[in-house]
Amino acid sequence: MAITVNEVQVLWSTAAYLSIAATGNGTSDAFVINQTCFQASIECKADNDGTPAAGDTVDFYLLATLGDPDGADASEYGTTTQDMHLAQLNTNLTDPAIATAVLPMPLVGGMIYAVNNSAGRAITVSACILEQRG
Repeated sequence: MAITVNEVQVLWSTAAYLSIAATGNGTSDAFVINQTCFQASIECKADNDGTPAAGDTVDFYLLATLGDPDGADASEYGTTTQDMHLAQLNTNLTDPAIATAVLPMPLVGGMIYAVNNSAGRAITVSACILEQRG
């Protein structure tokens, strides 16, 4: 069996990134994990839109779906800030800040929820997933 690697760009309203206002949040478009994927990682990035200061962090969460838990004929996703915390990136330490996390498998798909904890600056977020397929 040949193993392949495939990158999946996480989109935010069809764009590759989203600028989140101070104290704001944003949710990505839904993404799907290929059915032959047996391992996947996500790389999250936060890039401060201004001069970073103390408290300029972004929390990234995976809002996973495993399908349709109540049989209502539609995928359902984890709730914001209660599903899997992926990373907290501190742009005051490193700007841009990047972290990688392993996604739980198996997984149908999900969305990424990002929370800008800065009191005064917008921060641009982006993410990509690397699938290992068999």
